[in-house]
Order: sequence, then structure tokens, then C-alpha cells
Amino acid sequence: MRIRYIRRPHAGLSGKVYLLDLDNTLHHASTHILPEINRQMTRYLAEHLALDPQQASELRTQYWLRYGATLLGMMRHHQTNPHHFLASTHRFEGLKKLSSRHGSVPHRLGKLTGLRIMLTNAPRAYAVALCKEMGLYRHLHAVIAIEDMVVHQTWRPKPANILWPNLKTQLKGKRALLVDDTFGHLEQAARHGIQTSWITFPGLGFKPRQLTGKVKHRIRQFEAIRTAKF
Repeated sequence: MRIRYIRRPHAGLSGKVYLLDLDNTLHHASTHILPEINRQMTRYLAEHLALDPQQASELRTQYWLRYGATLLGMMRHHQTNPHHFLASTHRFEGLKKLSSRHGSVPHRLGKLTGLRIMLTNAPRAYAVALCKEMGLYRHLHAVIAIEDMVVHQTWRPKPANILWPNLKTQLKGKRALLVDDTFGHLEQAARHGIQTSWITFPGLGFKPRQLTGKVKHRIRQFEAIRTAKF
């Protein structure tokens, strides 16, 4: 597990750490980007496992539900090279045209007084390219991509139970808030003493659900992150 810093935090920052998901947290991904990633993953499974498109789509979903990431199922059951898989399933031209950020996210991101770390299950090349296109990258202190979430030589992306204590060790006891659109990620983080904020902006078609357990804070746009107490 490692944190790759883009820039070192200056002395005036507070002791807080904002752990920020990317897709459907800092930008709208469900309209174009995520469906295209699903299509590329389905095509990859079909080509490399000799499946028809329907079988490939069902297996992609099965691995995602079981392991939290399709990649993990491919690695475990088919010895897939993770770097080849990620490079083959996150190919985009014109990223800026495919996504839209939540209002004034760059401005709000830059105003947060704590350490700002992106924590995403996306590959680094995609995450960095998208953040640069959308004016977000310059406001981040670090990016933790899926390639960085390796614990004991095993890939352990969100929501892996072992990820969170390792991350807390890296943060050296600082107060942390995870902002994510995936409830399961928040539940696991909360079990390890990380504060959470569930972002559920309207219009994505997800089934409504109530806050439960240790996940107690919800926002509907990123600008409302200032209401989170931690």
C-alpha cells in the first residue's frame, strides 16, 4: 500500500484528510464513461475467455459483485495480467466530452483545508488524465489508484477489509473522511474508524436506500462536503 504524492502538503493545512472517490463522486460518470468501461470489459472477457457477449457481461457483473472489482475475479480465476486488463478496458478519446463535473468542484476542492487524496479503484493513467481534463488534478495532493492498493503483494482495492488499516497507518493517525458513491466502500471504511460521507446526486437511476450503521452522512452534490464533521 502506498500513497503517491503529487505535491507535498504545506504547513498551513489542517490535520484532516479527505479521501475522495473519482467516478460519480468528483464527476458524472454514469451517462457515458461507466457504460463504456463496462462494454470494454465485456469485450475483453469475451475475447480472452472465448465467451459470447451475454456470457461475458454476466461474468463481468458476477465478479464485480463477488470481489468488488471485475479485475480481481479475472486475476483469481484466469491469471489475467492486471496491467494489461486495465489498459485494455479504460481507453478513451475526448474524456472531457464524455464527462461533466459536479458544478464548481475544482473551486470547492481547492478550498478544502485538509490533505486531499483521491482514492479510486480506477487505473492511474485514466484517473490522472480525467482529472487533468476537468481541472481537478492541480487541487489534489495525492492519487491512490488501484495499482497502489497492494497489501502483502496482493491487490486489495476498495472495499477490501485489509485496505483500511494499512491506509490509516500511512496517514499516521490523521482524521480522515471518505467521500464515495458506493455504500459498501463506506461501510467497510467506517468499521475501521474512518468517517464517511455518501454522495448520491440525483438522476443516476440508483435504487434509494436509507443510511444505516456507521454511515451517517449523505450529500447530493460535492459542494455540500463542507457540512461533513470529522
